[in-house]
This record gives sequence, structure tokens and C-alpha cells, in this order.
Amino acid sequence: MTSAAMTTLDSTVPRLREVFFAAEPTLTKLDEITGDGDFGVNLREGLSEVADRLAAPDCPAPWDTLRAVFLDEVGGTSGPLFGLLFQSLGTRAARSDSYIDAFRFGISDGLAAIQRVGEAEVGDRTMVDALAPAVEALGGRDVAAMVSAAVDGALSTAALRARRGRASYLGERAVGHPDPGAVGVALLLCVLAEPVSGTEVSDRERARLLESVSGSTSNDE
Repeated sequence: MTSAAMTTLDSTVPRLREVFFAAEPTLTKLDEITGDGDFGVNLREGLSEVADRLAAPDCPAPWDTLRAVFLDEVGGTSGPLFGLLFQSLGTRAARSDSYIDAFRFGISDGLAAIQRVGEAEVGDRTMVDALAPAVEALGGRDVAAMVSAAVDGALSTAALRARRGRASYLGERAVGHPDPGAVGVALLLCVLAEPVSGTEVSDRERARLLESVSGSTSNDE
């Protein structure tokens, strides 16, 4: 029997595809400046593969499909790291009828897994800079505060010189632009918050995030 939390998590998968497809041009442009240029495309292709698998007869459950695709199929460094986060969320949701508890403990477990594999800390200019403050904020079960903390954390990476990943080779060139992985995590958390807080907070924070990113990439032209 599927838990209530897993049913809710499954329901977010089409929304994730919608949000990341809309953000793909912005994410791609940002990664062209600060990385390999493939981050937005990799996310889009991964979510397309998820949609294709879910359209097939006898498909697996949506969240399990998302986890499997990102762990095994999505290229780049970020794909498997997102997969670890999806796996941690799914494991917690499978055992809980409380979505917010599964969410809270799932992102904490995901942060630990990502840091274990990638060895990144806050301040290294990675997705950890968005995820760690979100974990801390959600400890108080305040989903709106968690969304704001994730967006603030992602935007804070614009002032950091990278110590991990492709951007670490770019030196000062990446400064002034947020880290794509951190932006991606903030977008993800905006969507996952919606079953609890509704769309108003997430829409506002997502717009704040993407407007800042668009402004930083426009200034680089």
C-alpha cells in the first residue's frame, strides 16, 4: 500500500517537469557562463525521459521513476546528485503518512548523502549552499521559511568563488552569477513545498530567483 506522503510526492512529478522546462533556457545560459553549459539541458532531457517512461504501460511509480532516471541516466555531475536527493526523499516518504515529515527528513538525508559523495560544504559554491539552509529552516516545520532560505542560499553563491566543480577552474569569471546547481535545488524545493504552502509563496520566490539569475546573465552579455 502506498503511503500518503509517497502519493503526494508522486503528484509533484508533472509540476517539476513544467517548472524545469520553463526554467531551462535560463539555467542553460547560466551554466554556459559558469560551467559546461549542459545543466539545463540535462535536467530537461532527464524529465523528458521520466515522462516517456510514465506514459508506457505498466510504468513504475512516478517518484521511483524520477529517482531511477536521475541516478542512472542523467549526465553531468548534478544528475546523480539530484538522484541521491530524490532517493532520500522517496525512502522517507515510503515510510510516512506525513508529507512534511518525509520532506523534512528526506532533504536532511539527501544533504548528508550529497556531502558524503561530493565532499562539499557551505561556501564552496554548490547545491549545498541552497540545500543546507533549507534543511535548517525546515527543522522548524516552516515551509515558507524553507523556500525563502533555499532561494537566498542559491543567490548567495553569486558572491562566492567556487572551490568545487567546473566553476572552480573559472576563477573570478563565475563570481557575480549564482551556481546553477544551487539554483536548481531552490527550484526543486519551491515545487516540493507547494503541497503544503500552496503556489503563492513558491511562485513569488521562484520569480525572485529567476529574475535575479536573468539579471546576472544579462549583465554578462
